[in-house]
Amino acid sequence: MSDLYVSVPGGSVLEHPNVTLLKDGYTAFAKGDMALIRELLADDVVHRVPGRGPICGEYRTPEEVLGFYVRLFELSGGTFRAEPYSVMANDEYGAALVQTYAERPGRVLDGRGVDLFRFRDGKITEIRTLAEDQYADDAFWS
Repeated sequence: MSDLYVSVPGGSVLEHPNVTLLKDGYTAFAKGDMALIRELLADDVVHRVPGRGPICGEYRTPEEVLGFYVRLFELSGGTFRAEPYSVMANDEYGAALVQTYAERPGRVLDGRGVDLFRFRDGKITEIRTLAEDQYADDAFWS
């Protein structure tokens, strides 16, 4: 049995709850629903963004994480999108393969990345965002 699904009495198979949690989070992100995203984050969440650009670093509280998301929208004039095309999760870990897109004056970011997650008690405790082309990502946000 895959970690992406759970068996229920009667032989049915359902999507793993953490897959649903991640899909709900990406939908909320697309809608700008920061209240729902806040509900999905543990109080001790950390979001790590590697690289050398101005948005790279560690965001260590739900408020810092949400502030980071708002900053992505501000810097891109509201054009930033992160659209998952594959989401996987089990009880402790998750991953989303993501297509990202954003525009800034004279620049376009159109790339792929991976968001890695850790869960505890139905909440996201850790996020790591890894760009396929870190140099292009850094250049775009600089």
